[in-house]
Amino acid sequence: MEENKKSIHEKSRGETIYVYINEYAGKKYLHIREWYPDKDEEKPTKKGVAIPLEKVETLKEAIEELMAENK
Repeated sequence: MEENKKSIHEKSRGETIYVYINEYAGKKYLHIREWYPDKDEEKPTKKGVAIPLEKVETLKEAIEELMAENK
């Protein structure tokens, strides 16, 4: 389990959507990923996205625009 995961949504069947940063092949990514309970631990699923950190500001701007349009 990632050290600094932030829970953003709990689903009815026990899955949780987390946001966290992880490094893969020397590059850091922001993950938005569903995790599921498996015995005494949680494990990540393939349901989610991994965004390179240099693209996070673009994602943030897109979210802010969408939120402003849908108030």
